[in-house]
Amino acid sequence: MNIAIVGAGFIGKHLIRAFLALDYELRVLDRNPCPPEFASLLVWVRADYRDRSALRQVLVNADVVYHLASSTVPGDIHIDIASELHDNVVGSLGLLDICLENGAKRLVFLSSASVYGVQERTPIDERASTWPISFHGVHKLAIEKYLWIAHRQRGLDVRVLRLANPYGPGQDIYGRQGFVAIAIGCILRGEPILLHDGAETIRDFIYIEDAIDAIVSAGTLADVPFLINVGSGEGHSLLDVVCVISELSGREPVLFHEPSRAIDIPVSILNGSLARQALRFNPQVSLRLGIEKTLAHLVLRS
Repeated sequence: MNIAIVGAGFIGKHLIRAFLALDYELRVLDRNPCPPEFASLLVWVRADYRDRSALRQVLVNADVVYHLASSTVPGDIHIDIASELHDNVVGSLGLLDICLENGAKRLVFLSSASVYGVQERTPIDERASTWPISFHGVHKLAIEKYLWIAHRQRGLDVRVLRLANPYGPGQDIYGRQGFVAIAIGCILRGEPILLHDGAETIRDFIYIEDAIDAIVSAGTLADVPFLINVGSGEGHSLLDVVCVISELSGREPVLFHEPSRAIDIPVSILNGSLARQALRFNPQVSLRLGIEKTLAHLVLRS
């Protein structure tokens, strides 16, 4: 089975390592240069994923295509709306065109729990209504709908994974996405952690290795439904996260509080029943153990 991965950020690099360990043939497209650890082990094309010529190189003979590319995050407020819409939604349609043109058998799209917006009942299952309250969520949902049409009209085997909040080794502690990584970075640097809504916001945090198990299965198993939630199924407040990091690192956090914003979802916990059934998915790593592993990785790299 030949695997094509479009987008090699935090999740993409972990996915590459998983497939290399399984001895799959890999082609990767990313705007950044190939990391030394992957040199000579795969085909790496450095380009923007809207570059159709580059996509054709990466998707040639691909059995399974993973679409991981995105230029927005759930917390984005001030963006160039037209530009980001073109980058994410129109760019994804271009990727879909090349998949159909090249005869790809399967497309796995990494969507987001943000498509659900604010829900009255949790955990949230796949049948819940979708009312995203962020540009990121709107883009993800729009792409899902276009992929559904391709699935229905063209017979493309599409699997959409609505992912919770992944974290773990390799996530950028200076970045703008991933509360666990951002909080770790702030605590280690002695910088204030910005918390909204009294830090009572609750999220479903999933350790990256658990998430990768589900993502690999979504592309390699034969009979998988179109849409599946991927999360831990447990909710933790942002303050819980900060307290665990503080205890494990031995450092006191500096907290800076602000009111909640219009894009902040108060509670987001995913129901993982379908993932357990369809992907044989059973997350193993607790929040505490996952943070401990993440901190240990940072110590080893320092």
